[in-house]
Amino acid sequence: MELRIGPCRILLDFGFPAMLAVYLLVWEEERPGSMLLAVLLHELGHGAAMAATGAGIREIRLYAAGVQMRTHSCLLPVWQEVVLYLSGPAANLLCGALLWRPAPETALLHLGLGLFNLLPFRVLDGGAVLRCLWAAHPRRLRGLGIFCTAMAGAGLVWMLRAHTVPLRVCLMAVYLGICELTEC
Repeated sequence: MELRIGPCRILLDFGFPAMLAVYLLVWEEERPGSMLLAVLLHELGHGAAMAATGAGIREIRLYAAGVQMRTHSCLLPVWQEVVLYLSGPAANLLCGALLWRPAPETALLHLGLGLFNLLPFRVLDGGAVLRCLWAAHPRRLRGLGIFCTAMAGAGLVWMLRAHTVPLRVCLMAVYLGICELTEC
């Protein structure tokens, strides 16, 4: 499905509502809406940075793996790309800090999401920053991919041995490992 708002194209793939339904089915806590709001704030952080830096938003794609935003320009300066990638986690970390006193559970959710997105995996903001900064160093990028794949595998083994880890966390480790292997 496609929708246009001015120059911005919004694409909704079938996988997005399907994964959202699966997510809501396997969510074990009481308030899945809090996590969805934290994710929305994360994406709004990226969008605000795109607007503030003049990159603009050309396309928003909602697909099985989440949300992807594209700027009007394909070739941005490295500093601008780094700012855009870090703005989502920064929004969550700032929100977590502001909510620490009045709502510690919600604050931890935002802090966790912000820190999680800073991990060096290719499909997360932290990995995108490293790939942006190391674009001229293919050996480092290969090493980073191997490290991340090993990290996802070790994390999955550890979680499966613990027997108390939520299913969604195990599924995320599998997804991150597959993305590193296939370069999605």
